[in-house]
Amino acid sequence: MSEAADSSPSLSTSPSPSRSLSISIVAYFPDPAWLKTTFDTLVAALVHARHAGALQHARIYLVDNQAASSTSVFAAQLADACKEFPWIEKEIIAGQGNIGFGRANNLAISHCTDFDFHVVLNPDVKLAEDALTNALRYVQQHADCAMVSPVATSPDGQPLYLVKRLPDFFTLALRGFAPAWLRRYFQHRLDWYERRETPFDAALNDVQIASGCFMFIRRTALDRTGGFDPAYFLYFEDFDLSYRISTFAGNARVADVRIVHAGGSAAAKGLRHVWLFARSALRFHRKHGAN
Repeated sequence: MSEAADSSPSLSTSPSPSRSLSISIVAYFPDPAWLKTTFDTLVAALVHARHAGALQHARIYLVDNQAASSTSVFAAQLADACKEFPWIEKEIIAGQGNIGFGRANNLAISHCTDFDFHVVLNPDVKLAEDALTNALRYVQQHADCAMVSPVATSPDGQPLYLVKRLPDFFTLALRGFAPAWLRRYFQHRLDWYERRETPFDAALNDVQIASGCFMFIRRTALDRTGGFDPAYFLYFEDFDLSYRISTFAGNARVADVRIVHAGGSAAAKGLRHVWLFARSALRFHRKHGAN
């Protein structure tokens, strides 16, 4: 999807008794247990939002970036999670191969142009039951907010700092590649980057950069930005999109939108991920980075 011109539609939508939500989950060799947890907690959160009167219509897009042989397994897991709730629509997008995180999400985004809101969700996220209810209520009460980021912890309960400040290239290099001793030496710089002067679970309404593990976004903001920049194959496409949204609308970390995120660092995933991280970091820095 390409970036739209300045004549794009306004951010806010007219009040409506019907609120619709689409969700995209990109699967590429996900952990089976975590994928099931994601499906189960997502469905529970959708049901909670519907019962609370915050949501009427939902559709889940599962984008399989693997070989076609995995699709039936993933589809069966999703169908099982949704079997008691026929109002939750499901759509499988497969056969495109591994086209990258942003482009895969864009496929789903291009299929659901009539929805009010969209959630980008990783397949290793556990949602609190009221997470979507609270996100929906927040954006309906704050017309200037285009994107909600959650409060997150790791599976062992450690705080995760998902929102960031606009970094310089040295900070990106420290975060991605520096050994532990060097990171400790520059810990003050990394703390500034991760906004650690603010408690991880405190509300923020001036977010510039946010993680793509959970992004709750107004459809009008996606239309205005054109979605993810397809030039990023992996890493920093979420930073790029959230930063572009922040240039014309509010991005917020909402304290009562809570998730658990498994995740993992690029360095721990091997040399190819290190290279992908470095390439995307350089692209992001050239496009947006602080000097």
